[in-house]
Amino acid sequence: MKKIGMLAVVFVIVLSGCGGDDQKKMGQEYKFSRTNVKDENRIGNNQNYGDFGYMRHMSGDKVKSGNAVPYLNRQKLADMISDMVLQLPDIKDVGTLVTDEEVLIGYKTTNKDRNAAADQVKMTAFSVVPRYYHVYVSDEKGMIDKIEQYQALNNDTEDIEGIIDRLIEEMKKSPQGKKWNYGENENGEMNGETNPMRGETEGK
Repeated sequence: MKKIGMLAVVFVIVLSGCGGDDQKKMGQEYKFSRTNVKDENRIGNNQNYGDFGYMRHMSGDKVKSGNAVPYLNRQKLADMISDMVLQLPDIKDVGTLVTDEEVLIGYKTTNKDRNAAADQVKMTAFSVVPRYYHVYVSDEKGMIDKIEQYQALNNDTEDIEGIIDRLIEEMKKSPQGKKWNYGENENGEMNGETNPMRGETEGK
């Protein structure tokens, strides 16, 4: 977990340094540039894909160190989260999809305590994403491949909210780890929270 803590600190430092000339570029950065992933062991967005970021890592991948995440670059964020989750004990394969307000993580684990594994995976993502994000995890067989199919979608896809919501409901059938606190559920949704991105009430 020390490695995760160090990476989280790097992420905070990078965000705190986004000032001056960088702020002038924020409009461009908010378009969420796409990264062409060439590593043969990593499956992720190519330049033809849409608004979301996706990255899958498998046991045996070369783990990068000192990742710096551009301001809400979803592809880079998905890459970083997958890297960090893969370093957890008993995690052998992980696929991460980052939308404009959610992180969806499918993973394979050899940990017999599914809830404990889910909590570790979830908290790893929460350590690096903006606080308004919600995180959903699943260790169900085939979930990584299913999430991977969603990487080509974007905010202009017809019924994108319904599509993502249905996937989330399916993922929530798997253990989600511990609740954050009295006012927030396992996925970081507050009771009676109005989602600032969709204008809907969550955590009902």
